[in-house]
Amino acid sequence: MNTARVRVFAVSLVLLGLTACFEQVAPEWFAQMKQQKAIQALEGARPLDPPPGTVPFGGMAPRIDSPVPAFSPEGMALANPVPATPESLERGKEVFGIYCALCHGEDGMANLETTTVAKRLAANGMVPPSLQAVPGYTDGFLFTKIRYGRPQMPGYPQIPERDRWHVVNYLRTLMNKES
Repeated sequence: MNTARVRVFAVSLVLLGLTACFEQVAPEWFAQMKQQKAIQALEGARPLDPPPGTVPFGGMAPRIDSPVPAFSPEGMALANPVPATPESLERGKEVFGIYCALCHGEDGMANLETTTVAKRLAANGMVPPSLQAVPGYTDGFLFTKIRYGRPQMPGYPQIPERDRWHVVNYLRTLMNKES
């Protein structure tokens, strides 16, 4: 007899729980959020253009429109305005460790044994190159390659311009150690 009461109570509890899955309030009493008109503030609108004649804080580098910007004359001709001081090299090493070492490795050699991302990219047909060719490239090429990427490398425009130059300085010392 006691088990029958427990079963009735359990079934009642389950039925009561199932009613919680359905909407119990009549829409005449309370408006349901899903039935209200959705307001999308920027739906169909373009972002606002900056006012004419304005420049972002810190200036704006001109964009190089080329299929491979690093090989363009404008990219190759850029001169490094940041001297290779110990502070610059330290900052370059820090930024390299954040953005570049994942694919190229801490030493820039893209060793598939020690660089997990490089190993995964290689398994999918894209082997990240080692940075041994760095001494043969101009500072402008390296800077532009970091900014735009292409081909076979994503661009990193989110790295501030000055930090990109620090990375170029660091790459020079990194590859000189390897020679």
